[in-house]
Amino acid sequence: MKKNSQIHLFLETELKEKLEKEAQGQNISFSELCRQRLRDNDRLSKIEYVLEQIQIILNKSYGGKNGR
Repeated sequence: MKKNSQIHLFLETELKEKLEKEAQGQNISFSELCRQRLRDNDRLSKIEYVLEQIQIILNKSYGGKNGR
């Protein structure tokens, strides 16, 4: 079951206007653009985490940062 939550943000006016123009250019609402950005950022965080874990495993396997 999906759960919805509200979030309230304080944005600089310049950033808000830039995002609103971008949303208009993509023919989507400002809210939808914000949701997309949050999802994309979450994916990036997950990818970075996985890469860090791979680096840790490789460092343990090869005995150091330089792989030597």
